[in-house]
Formats: sequence, structure tokens, C-alpha cells
Amino acid sequence: MIDAPFSGMEVTGVEVACTKTTESDHRFGVGDRFAAVLGVSVALFGVLSTLVRPWYLGWGATPGERARALPGDALMVSPPHETRAIDIEAPSAQVFAWVSQLGQTRGGFYSYTTLENLVGCDMPDVRHLDPALQEWKLGDKLWMYPPNELDGMGYATLVHYEPGRVLVFGTHTPLDAPGSSPTGWWSFVVEPTGGHSSRLLTRSSGGATRTWLGSAFTRTVFEPLHFAMERRMLQGIQGLAEGHPISRARDGLQLAAWVATFTLFLISGALVLLGSRPRRRLFGFAAAGLAFQVVTLVQPVPTLSWALVVALALIIWLNRLEPIPPSPGPTASRSG
Repeated sequence: MIDAPFSGMEVTGVEVACTKTTESDHRFGVGDRFAAVLGVSVALFGVLSTLVRPWYLGWGATPGERARALPGDALMVSPPHETRAIDIEAPSAQVFAWVSQLGQTRGGFYSYTTLENLVGCDMPDVRHLDPALQEWKLGDKLWMYPPNELDGMGYATLVHYEPGRVLVFGTHTPLDAPGSSPTGWWSFVVEPTGGHSSRLLTRSSGGATRTWLGSAFTRTVFEPLHFAMERRMLQGIQGLAEGHPISRARDGLQLAAWVATFTLFLISGALVLLGSRPRRRLFGFAAAGLAFQVVTLVQPVPTLSWALVVALALIIWLNRLEPIPPSPGPTASRSG
């Protein structure tokens, strides 16, 4: 007897593969998709916290430098949190002259100026030494934002000064009341390592966060961003002191790679939640998260950063393709 619904129907390998894919996607419901995205996000945060964070908190500094006392440590209310360092092939006096020009009302921060200005810093980009920008006395303010922004709280206060060697600033968080005592510290120490070479160290200690949400924001956003900007500042001072400043074009390519990888991260996450074959697209989502950490924190040269962007885009694109079905065997028709 002929089974009417299947009468005359031929089932091929292609049809079987497509049917299995559709059924698999159907079983992977909305809740499963959100759980998968959340799980990968937690794994990415775990990589950042356990592997990447210890590295960037002590970037460039030796274990001995991280452990030893630096000028200004006695002023810190909380223990040192970050210690970073860089070698510079220039006399210490010249390096300290560049450090002394730091500030929104002075020479800028020699970092990603475009990014600073996008958030309203109106940062100068001075690439020459100017003695008029290098004078400091205790109580002076290191401005990070224009004085008329952020209710006039966008500054740190000089609390310890050793001309030619040390600048230590007391810092505030956005939650601190105007006029309150510093809750954090940011130190700059220049040490000669030879007649024409120096070591520049930075050390910072922030106030304790008051909520778990604040702590999460610090770990996932503030600390990585602060490292990326401070690392570029140290490299900027190094380049200026050595006579080969980092070009604005290179900075632009690097920042564009940040934007591209973050955009691909968001797109790949959206495709897991809304697109077909979500299990396959999870690989692209995880790869995009790791690539974003590499491009923003490891900061390879722009050529390598953009190679990562292209590779990531290909992974996301290829994941949209149907799997190649097995070669169909003889067709099977159902008949009575």
C-alpha cells in the first residue's frame, strides 16, 4: 500500500543534511542561545582575569620593581595596584622633561589623542619641549579633562615632587565629593640606567570600589582601558625622548582596528542570538572576543592587527555557509 504523504518523494543526501540542520537549529531555542552567549562571555572574562590581567598590571616591570618601594608609596592609603615600566634610550633629565609636560593644560598625555578627544578631553598634542610647561609645585593640578568639565573634578593633585626624578599625584574617582581628599595615587619615577639611558616607571593605586557592579566595571572596562592608554603614553614618551615619535597615522590604524574587532564581536554575538546555525557561530563569537583582547591590550603593529580583523571577518562569513553534505547514494523512493 502506498503511503500517500510520501508518494513519489525522493530523499537525497542534501535533503537529509538540510533537514538535520533545521531540526538542530529549532531545538537550539532562544534560551539556549542566550545561555551560550553568556557562557562564552564568562569564559572570555575568565581569560581576561586569570591570564591577561596579571600581565597588564605589571607590564614592562620586573618582579623586583613590582615588589620594591617607590617614592610616594608612603602616601598611598591602599596598597600599590599597578606598576609598569619602560626603557628609554635618552638621559633621565630629558625623559623627566617630557613627563613634566603631562596634562590637559600642558602638553597632553602622548597617548591616543583622538580617542581622548572623542570623550571630550580636548587634549593638546605637543611634540616639542617647552620649559614653560614643565614647572610644578606641590598642590598643582594635573588636568585630565578641561577645568570647566566634569564639575571641575577632572584632575589629580601633586602631592610629592622631586625635581628631575619624581612626580606623585593624588587622584579621585567620579564618586568622590568635590574638594575631598584623594582616594587614589599615580606616580611617575625616572631613574638613570646609564649616561644616555633611563627607566621610566609608573605606579598607581585606586580607591576601593563600593559595589559589586563598580568592581565589575573596573575589572572589565576601566582597568583594560587605562592600561591601553597608559601603555601608549609610556611608548609615546619613549618615542619623543628618543627622537622618533609615533605617527598619528599609526595611531589611527590601531584605533580603527579596535573599532573593527569590537564591531565584529557585536555582530557575531547577534548572529548567535538571531541567525541560523547558532552552534557554529559561537566559534566566531569566541574568536572575536579573543581578537578584541589581543588588538586592544597586546597592541601588535597595525599590519598584524588588521590581519586579525580580516581573518576574523572570514571566520564569521564562512560560518554562515551550509555544511557540505555527504555524496548522495542511490536515491530511495518509497512506493507500495
